[in-house]
Amino acid sequence: MRWEAATRSPSTTFIVRFLPRARTLPGVSDVLNEDLPAGARELVDGISTASAGADQFTAEAPRWFGELVFGGVIVAQTLHAALQTVERPGLLHSLHGYFIRPVRGGEAVDVEVNRLRDGRAFSTRHAVMRQDDRTAFWMTCSFHAAEPGAEYQLAREADVPGPDELPQSPWAPGPFLVRDVGPAPPAADGTMASTRRVWFRCAEDLPDDPAVHIAIGAYLSDVTGNSFRPLTLDSWEGFADTSLDHALWFHRPFRADGWLYYDVQAVINTAGRSLIRGAMFRPDGRLCLSMTQELLIRPIP
Repeated sequence: MRWEAATRSPSTTFIVRFLPRARTLPGVSDVLNEDLPAGARELVDGISTASAGADQFTAEAPRWFGELVFGGVIVAQTLHAALQTVERPGLLHSLHGYFIRPVRGGEAVDVEVNRLRDGRAFSTRHAVMRQDDRTAFWMTCSFHAAEPGAEYQLAREADVPGPDELPQSPWAPGPFLVRDVGPAPPAADGTMASTRRVWFRCAEDLPDDPAVHIAIGAYLSDVTGNSFRPLTLDSWEGFADTSLDHALWFHRPFRADGWLYYDVQAVINTAGRSLIRGAMFRPDGRLCLSMTQELLIRPIP
């Protein structure tokens, strides 16, 4: 299977390919015994991990985005390993991780999960991804059995065009339908309420396994374009952008093969770093995921 899409900025072209990989490990699609379309199978297997012993997991780092593995894949694979150590992965409510070292694509990674707590209401996991015995990503995540309580939520922006009103984007991070709304218009002071607004959905049906949808949601949460550089939104050249950390909160269930609206805001650029926050909504307007991330932005001489 080959999936490809391209987009052109004013000065460069970016190609993203999902190419077939000679797997040495069974993928999640094999374990689930699901007859998935080729694109969905490659996606599911690419964001998942396989058991390699008690709370030990391994995966093949896909080369979807070149020599180095995209941060969203790293988060998704590490999270998927942690999800396999709890009885109800759908109870996940938060994740906090730090990117320590880059991960090389096409090579094996190992994930070790430590069960910090298993209580009546909360469970906590600590997971570390390593490549060649060197720590690449460090993460904690927490699970909570939902309790009765009040319901309150800031409303999604009004008058956002629906996905059926927008054309397919020429750039997509895998076998996804992507409909770009675009950034919000600049205010009088030059700031923007949103620096990326986009609809996502997997173009093919996915398994019902909650861990698959949660891991893909974590992957998509890192597909922020260059929203973290609001003063240079139209250019990919001239900067080395590196994710430093990633935090997620999971509020409500969602499916990655259904439409999800993602609104990303650049909060601040200072000291060579950018802080962004994102909100992911279901089509009914209910908030299902929140994201915060800090990135390093270095001009290339």
